[in-house]
Amino acid sequence: MTRIESLSTHPTHQSVVQTALKEALSTWQEDPTANSLVILGKPIERISQTLQESLITWQPEAWQIINPLPESIQLTDPSAITAKLKQAFEKQFEQEVRSKRQIVVIPDLSWYFLRCVQGWDGVTYLRDLVTREQSRFWLIGCNQWTWKYLSYVCQIDAYFEQLQQLPVVNSEELQAWLTPIIEEIAIDFSEDESTKNEQKNKSQSYFERLEDLSLGISAVAVQLWISALKYVPSDPDITSIEEENLGKIQPTSVTLPDLPKLTAEDRYLLFSLLLHGQINLPCLALSLGEAESIVQGQVQVLLRSGVILRRGQLLMVNPAHYPRLRWELTHNNFFIEED
Repeated sequence: MTRIESLSTHPTHQSVVQTALKEALSTWQEDPTANSLVILGKPIERISQTLQESLITWQPEAWQIINPLPESIQLTDPSAITAKLKQAFEKQFEQEVRSKRQIVVIPDLSWYFLRCVQGWDGVTYLRDLVTREQSRFWLIGCNQWTWKYLSYVCQIDAYFEQLQQLPVVNSEELQAWLTPIIEEIAIDFSEDESTKNEQKNKSQSYFERLEDLSLGISAVAVQLWISALKYVPSDPDITSIEEENLGKIQPTSVTLPDLPKLTAEDRYLLFSLLLHGQINLPCLALSLGEAESIVQGQVQVLLRSGVILRRGQLLMVNPAHYPRLRWELTHNNFFIEED
């Protein structure tokens, strides 16, 4: 499982980011006001990781990559969020000796705002900073639901013209992405003495179904894929560790997990989680306008059902539940961006 957890973001996404960035940099050299590129992804995609891995694999020697921001500023005081952002940039810009042109990375806008009074001041600070600092190029990540929300509350879309949506991926791209792990742990797509051609057809059908259920979203696909794997011992009657290691891993039919029955409050909480991507409990409670003790009870129920996950202090929606949850929110009139 360690190999799966360390899986890089999809190469198709990295390629799209690199191509869009090269084009945007070329445009900027002709028009200094076009000094930014926004990469938009689904709420459960690892946008910040995609940006970092895209830059690492590209390795632009003529450019200096700047990462001044912490991954997430989890503070319940909106003014403190803005202060942290200012401090990070002032420290970076005061200390630097510029020998190359710079690409400044803002990993994910959804990490730097709260849904409360003055809660998006940090985002407006970043917006104005990018507009003012035209001698630097800015690469900005954001999930598309957040982008729609911020465009509504602070008109952020009026300031950034160059946008690139991360595309969905098809079955062949999913299979190619997961093949190194499939080969490493020897996943067997045949349940009998099938020919190689039949195995190939079975594998193809499997990944076509995976593409369909995951909506072509790699973060969803990998979670569904993991959930569908089962271990088959070589001899069911032998239980020793040595013998079990001689067994094989087979894929079972890919299915979407069922959503538990959600209340209106649950839907609102899950929508908020998707807007932020990841958020701690105090900040989530502030965004919901509820007492932390009340929100904590809701969170515990949703954690037990598997709809949300906890990573350290951060809460996030389980990607495997995204397709059905998205349908649920859409049909309950939530303000979301169409995929």
